[in-house]
Amino acid sequence: MKVTRTGPKLTDIDLSPPALMREIGEGLIARVRTRTTKGTDADGKGFAALSPSYAKQKRKALGHARADLTVSGRMLNDITVRPRPGAVTLSFISGGSASSGGTFIQRSRSVGAAEKAFFHNVSGAGKKRVVRPFFGLSSQDITWVMRKIEIHATRELR
Repeated sequence: MKVTRTGPKLTDIDLSPPALMREIGEGLIARVRTRTTKGTDADGKGFAALSPSYAKQKRKALGHARADLTVSGRMLNDITVRPRPGAVTLSFISGGSASSGGTFIQRSRSVGAAEKAFFHNVSGAGKKRVVRPFFGLSSQDITWVMRKIEIHATRELR
């Protein structure tokens, strides 16, 4: 029995073109934003509660004291996608404004998005250095990415 295949050579099929990498990156950003604003990390674990003094300031400024890593919205809105063949990078685009005074929201904006993300994800935020890891991938995220690539590959092989 002889098996033949029509269509492009398998070696000519791009399994991770920049357009697909952009789509995956934008989807991951949406997933990070959604779970973060719900107050959960990549594995579905709730973030540590805010300190009483910070919670009081947040409640006064925003009407709530949820540990959702959102005051001005800048950090989550400043996540950006950089696709390239075979990879996608998610990073942050803003720097701080170097202001230390003003309102609660203005003080939040004075710290750049990448710096805030580092505090929350790695070094810890606030006087007690509480880590609230939001910028990571869950096993569900990885499964979602693999499914996107599988769908693309199946379409290209037809």
